[in-house]
Amino acid sequence: MTIDDLKKHIESLVGVVEFEYNGITCGIDPINRSHYDIWYGEEYLKAKSIDEVMSAKIFDNKSLVEIFSSIRNIDY
Repeated sequence: MTIDDLKKHIESLVGVVEFEYNGITCGIDPINRSHYDIWYGEEYLKAKSIDEVMSAKIFDNKSLVEIFSSIRNIDY
């Protein structure tokens, strides 16, 4: 899976995507095209677009794009 594949999957609104980063459970729940819930352990963010999902610095002050090569156990 590439970062573009992941973006397309999230954008398709199929369902929750969960993964691990730095041993912490993370996830993205695409509610609709203007509401995406993102979490990193106990941190939570509501994004308003897929672009915000990809660029939000919620993962130890890094974005999904920045951490993609380090995420593990992607479940979608």
